[in-house]
Amino acid sequence: MSFPKLSKVVDESQIKIEHKYLVKKYELMLDRLKCVGCGQCSIVCPRDAILFGPAAAVYESKPKNLNAAVVDTIDENLCVMCGTCVYFCPFDALDLLFDGEKVKIEDMDISKFHSLPKLESKTVYCSHVKRDAKVYWEGETKVTFEIQKDEVEFKKYYMNKCPGDCHKCEEICPTDAIKFNELADAWESKILIEIDDEKCINCSACMLVCPQDNFKTTWSEIHTSGAYNDMFWDPIKEKLLKQEVKFTKE
Repeated sequence: MSFPKLSKVVDESQIKIEHKYLVKKYELMLDRLKCVGCGQCSIVCPRDAILFGPAAAVYESKPKNLNAAVVDTIDENLCVMCGTCVYFCPFDALDLLFDGEKVKIEDMDISKFHSLPKLESKTVYCSHVKRDAKVYWEGETKVTFEIQKDEVEFKKYYMNKCPGDCHKCEEICPTDAIKFNELADAWESKILIEIDDEKCINCSACMLVCPQDNFKTTWSEIHTSGAYNDMFWDPIKEKLLKQEVKFTKE
């Protein structure tokens, strides 16, 4: 028998992969009841083992009791159980386990050997998911949609595409920061989608789930302190600032 022995469990509440050695066992678990679909786990994974989407389609087929569940897969063959995804998850939806015991972030090798800097985060309560998020970044989310000049064409778009019967961005937003204007108001004001900047934490969940690409989230700064390894941290930082999520093929 060859080691490690790899396995995966996927159900309505979790995605769990396991690496089992002769006398040791590592597990990475995504709690789909906590996942908000922000994509940070996919961005930071140094092995590209966590893939999204196509997010809108995955969201459409999710169990009704899940808020997001747009992580499509975690590849057990690529994952090296480093815990980087756990380290950066803003919503505490991922856990790394060793022999059945949860590994604390400060006990992970990436922390003990200063592969990554310490995240300096603030705690923000998210009204929609009724949980806290650790926000360690500065950024902005913009609506990229521009209302058509022709009123008839805009009405068609409004009824059939956005919002139509979609509303995925509203449903997935952890802080209730997104709202649509009524058709007449949107046409008069030329504003279809409004984002409450006071509520928005720029997590990028709306950008990932929108099938019309009506949102763009960018980060300008990541708050950190302490020592780190340039070779490990710099590529991750670059991807975070660009919000480079990896997707499965449609």
